[in-house]
Amino acid sequence: MKQGLILLSCLLLSSPLLANDSPEALQEAFMTAMRAMDTDGLAACYTEDATSYDVGTQVVTGPEGVAASWGGFFSTYNILEATLFNNTVETHGDTGVAWGEFKLVVEPKEGGDPVELVGRFTDVSRNIDGTWLYVLDHVSMVPPTVEE
Repeated sequence: MKQGLILLSCLLLSSPLLANDSPEALQEAFMTAMRAMDTDGLAACYTEDATSYDVGTQVVTGPEGVAASWGGFFSTYNILEATLFNNTVETHGDTGVAWGEFKLVVEPKEGGDPVELVGRFTDVSRNIDGTWLYVLDHVSMVPPTVEE
């Protein structure tokens, strides 16, 4: 019985939700789930009523919407690389805001060369009972440059 309680405690303490003790930790949990193509891990980063403007033109709500949106992406591409750069995170009381740029290198599952996707992001998180979760995120792609 005692071993079962210890195991349960370890599992709870390692849960992605419980690990989000700051906006930075939430961002790292999101990126870890992204690299692992883990839709449940991504969904666990959001409140039930969160709004997410994804890489396409879709607006989704809550963890289920986030999981469905990324699930569609992951069914088409394998993630080879996922990084953030020019990243800023600020905390104002129980609200966190972050913005910056990202790069995804993906490989089409149907075959073909890897594709580099570069874009911008903005997100708002909130500390809810000691756990930081996204309430809003917005992603946009950087338009390709036109060669002359």
